[in-house]
Amino acid sequence: MAITYTKPEIANNETSVSVTFTNDDGFVFTRSINVPYKDGALDETEWDQRLEDHLRAVIHKSGLGVISFTDPNAVAEEAPLPPSANT
Repeated sequence: MAITYTKPEIANNETSVSVTFTNDDGFVFTRSINVPYKDGALDETEWDQRLEDHLRAVIHKSGLGVISFTDPNAVAEEAPLPPSANT
């Protein structure tokens, strides 16, 4: 199964950004990745390498079943209240 990502925009001096990975079914997995800077500017070479490294890790972990992709259109279910809260 192919997994891809879209390179996110980085605001000035942002230290981390959320990167969304998408599988063939259109389901998504999001993780935060630290943004590399060199002499105060974004290090594009290192940034591209980090994105590719994280992509390989996501592919590997997905294959092992360690991470799950979710339907971005699914409505999140609320967790039930503990019994003491229902009184």
